[in-house]
Amino acid sequence: MSKSKFKTGDKVRIVSNEIQSNMVGKVGKIKKVYATFHDDHEFVYRVEVGGTTLKGVALESDLELA
Repeated sequence: MSKSKFKTGDKVRIVSNEIQSNMVGKVGKIKKVYATFHDDHEFVYRVEVGGTTLKGVALESDLELA
């Protein structure tokens, strides 16, 4: 298994969010990293912005280091 791009505690900028588009451009932190068994992506992330954990999970393509 490969290594995740982000780790718990990393500060990230949200570059895409279909569920909560108002969060695009905001900076948050990685709360939890989950390994998956999906062919297209190996990890998904829970992200917290301003003390609130966002709905759903983020893919690596949804985030960038802040």
